[in-house]
Amino acid sequence: MNGKRRGKKSFRSVFREMFMSILYQWEFRKEYETVDEILDSFIKNKRHRFIKALRERTKELIEVNEELENIIRVNTEYPFDKIDLIDKIILKIAIFEMLYKNIPPEISISEAIKLSRKFSSPNSYKFINAVLGQVCRNVCEKSS
Repeated sequence: MNGKRRGKKSFRSVFREMFMSILYQWEFRKEYETVDEILDSFIKNKRHRFIKALRERTKELIEVNEELENIIRVNTEYPFDKIDLIDKIILKIAIFEMLYKNIPPEISISEAIKLSRKFSSPNSYKFINAVLGQVCRNVCEKSS
């Protein structure tokens, strides 16, 4: 065996799933709860080693949320308001990672596709892949 544990999720995969869950809650509750209240509610009964990192990452993404939405808008012909919420969140996470966390595009895209296959509709991963490919061509390559 090459040292990988079968059946166990990586730290980053668990982190992304929790991050996605927080952002999903934020989308529904942002009108009547602060980010801190949403985070406190989410982590209330969790004793996880990366709660502090989730809190920081969530606040960082929310600060650039409008910019991320604009990037999605200009990199797809599909109407933004018709994109499933979970797909928007997955796209935001991947774009945020590529542009603000210097995670290589191939890793962010691969992880976004995994999230999409697990949490979204059966063919959403194709849409996610296409949009992120377009983002890489239009945004990532220009910023490097």
